[in-house]
Amino acid sequence: MPKNSNTERGLPEGSRWRAPFNIVQTNLQEIDVDMDVESALDAIKDYGGDTWLLNAGGIMSFYPTDLPFQTRNPLLARRPSGDLLGDAVTAAKRRGVKVIARFDMSKVSARIAGEHPEWLYYSPNGGPQVYNTLFSTCPSGEYYQARAFDVIDEVLDRYEVDAIFFNWFNFNERDYDEVTHGACHCAACQKGFAEFSGGLELPSDMKSDTFGPWRAYVGATLAELTARIVDHVSARERDVGVVLRSGAPIVYLEGNNAYRAMPGKELWPHATAEAVSAHVSSRPDAAVMVNSVAFIDATYRMGSEQPEHFAQYLVQALARGGNPSAYSFGAPGRLPMQWSISQGREIMRFRRANATLYRDLKPAATIALVRPSMATAEHGAYWDALEEFRGLYASLLEAHVPFDVVPIDELQRMGERGLLTRYELLILPDAGTLGESAAQVDDFVYQGGKLLTTGSSGLSRSGALELSCAPALHALTPALSDTELRSTYVTSATQPRIDEFRYEAPIIPVYGRYQRYIWKPGTDKTGFLLPKAPFGPPEIAYGHRGSADPDHVRGRFGAGEVVHIPWTIGRTYREFGKSDVRDHFSGILQSLVSPRITADMHDAVEVIAGAAGEKAVVHLINHTGARRRSYGPHVPISGGHLRLIGLAADARVDAMVAGIQLEARSEGAEFVVELPTIQLFEVIVIDSTASLP
Repeated sequence: MPKNSNTERGLPEGSRWRAPFNIVQTNLQEIDVDMDVESALDAIKDYGGDTWLLNAGGIMSFYPTDLPFQTRNPLLARRPSGDLLGDAVTAAKRRGVKVIARFDMSKVSARIAGEHPEWLYYSPNGGPQVYNTLFSTCPSGEYYQARAFDVIDEVLDRYEVDAIFFNWFNFNERDYDEVTHGACHCAACQKGFAEFSGGLELPSDMKSDTFGPWRAYVGATLAELTARIVDHVSARERDVGVVLRSGAPIVYLEGNNAYRAMPGKELWPHATAEAVSAHVSSRPDAAVMVNSVAFIDATYRMGSEQPEHFAQYLVQALARGGNPSAYSFGAPGRLPMQWSISQGREIMRFRRANATLYRDLKPAATIALVRPSMATAEHGAYWDALEEFRGLYASLLEAHVPFDVVPIDELQRMGERGLLTRYELLILPDAGTLGESAAQVDDFVYQGGKLLTTGSSGLSRSGALELSCAPALHALTPALSDTELRSTYVTSATQPRIDEFRYEAPIIPVYGRYQRYIWKPGTDKTGFLLPKAPFGPPEIAYGHRGSADPDHVRGRFGAGEVVHIPWTIGRTYREFGKSDVRDHFSGILQSLVSPRITADMHDAVEVIAGAAGEKAVVHLINHTGARRRSYGPHVPISGGHLRLIGLAADARVDAMVAGIQLEARSEGAEFVVELPTIQLFEVIVIDSTASLP
């Protein structure tokens, strides 16, 4: 039975996996078993890779396994050695390339399924899940819980692989056709879930009352299994890395376009950077691998991704401190993937050439944007909370304010480990309930931190205030939403002629929700809500008057300060895309803190602050190529300036991609850098210890 204990495992001191690595993954089909490993290694090294991720075992073994519950690749006899994995490891070692062995235990053949039906996933209607003759297995069952360790041992006993990776390490609630089968009802899940939940029955579908506890059971089961795998491998004392999605010493993330998952979806251009930042900021003891998909989606694996889109995966990964991985299908050269990954080659080579810089790179933003989760958002409100988060993310990016992403469910642990102390400001975007994390947020503010909250952040599901630092006494429920907010605005101006229906700018529309509160005495209220007025025929569409509900409220707590915006300003920006909404948020933020790094340039350029030892490292990413579902060619951006506070006037500044030294000057307290033309990306390194000649 899974336990609610800390199952995270970090990288040990001195591990080779603490140094930067560039991966090329060749996800092989059985027909690739006779591939030329030397040619593959030529391609990997030419591409800038130093690590090769390739198939080992699970669904199909690319080595001569002796385990009866594994399926040997039937074409292994075509190789003189009969062992693709062995040949690859031998050649890679000779050429200084690390090898990650790929396993996929999610499915077994019909033969193995017939011999061990107790290992299989069973749907709520009692049937197994079969896809292209393969039977899905369940992580609660013996195949994962015991036999996976036999497979690991067989490979590690035979081969000097440098790390192991498990693909599709999850419960098979959906198949490759995106058909939802629901919670597993195998005997192991029935028993394990009952023990975990205190006797609850498994959910029949996503609408069941026990679906939430089921997802908690899924997370706890996978976390505990991950910890067991890491501990099992670590016992060998060989510095073998373990790559898995959550809680592992090398965290696996994936950059992909996933058309199937959300038909009609809009691209979130910053998905890769967001995911990497969330892990790097909350788990500095782990490495992050970003598997960047060179094809469109799992259903179009021969359709290569737009090259500019693929390049964004790699650039966003390295800028945020992740390790990029180029993931193509089949043996190198068999499928036409070179067009897709062409731009990635120079990015991978750049990172390899600057390995020392990326070895020491750490995030250096002083602002943290907290990312919501399904577990903390109000019931049914997660997607709205995510839109609020994304609206504030885009606002910060376009204002050139560097920030880190922090997962809301990591706040408590980060506070306990002192990881929040490097931030001047926390932003909670309509985050809902905080639970035990509320105490860490209160302590952060009490010790002198600044807090900016929006919407219903810090409200429990019952509507109670969780934050002692909040400027409110209690909430008035329900919040204004939907049609109640049509023709509703906020203003921060005094509006002296409102009785004449004359208004001063700004008049900002409100979309999403407005959470009303009773405010603490002594708080500083700015602006007010202009409640709903008729919006029908123009002849009667007027009548907005003021109210006692503010635009935002400011209060003190201990040595810190809190500003609460009681409406969903992020969702409003996401919906309307109006610059005045974005700039209004930016103005409130800058009344709390003065960002140490800002820029004068096109708002499509992202500024990411980092440090490598004594050097300031600023990544600039050009997002002008963003399209509805992908990236196209970018527009070069010239004439920009970078502004930094607190640097010596004679510091040396280099543009690493352009390969030139830059001019810089002092303007009062600011250190101003003249930027080169920004192509896809640029890396600015400011070294205060290496003065200009």
